[in-house]
Amino acid sequence: MRLARVPLTAALALGLPLTVAAPALACPPGAGEPPDLLRVTVDDGGGHVSSYELRCGPAGGTHPEATEACARLDRLGGPVGPAPEGTMCTMIYSGPQRATVRGSWHGRPVDASYDRSNGCETARWRRMAPVLPATAVPDGPPGRVA
Repeated sequence: MRLARVPLTAALALGLPLTVAAPALACPPGAGEPPDLLRVTVDDGGGHVSSYELRCGPAGGTHPEATEACARLDRLGGPVGPAPEGTMCTMIYSGPQRATVRGSWHGRPVDASYDRSNGCETARWRRMAPVLPATAVPDGPPGRVA
């Protein structure tokens, strides 16, 4: 079988696929990826705002629990996003705390906000501990605090 030689411009005009052989390059895992760097800001609702830098891979920064926070983010696959649209949430207010997490995680930009205004938001906050501080949230019968 003989293949016809088609000029490059004709091949492009006809929409023919073009393939180019290139050598595979061996790169160590994570080579060339930007570092995971997050700025965590927490407002306790009582007038005190804390801000931390969290670096992962390796863990570091000014976050008081950097190693644990990075391990949690690894298990979660990154910061917890918003509740899916249409989710029914309990209207149980759990406190005035608010937080933001901004920066990059595995090369993706992060700009997430957290609060404890209802059941869904409180659950998001809890999933992010220790990235966000654990808080005493009523959970069950009176007298029991999580």
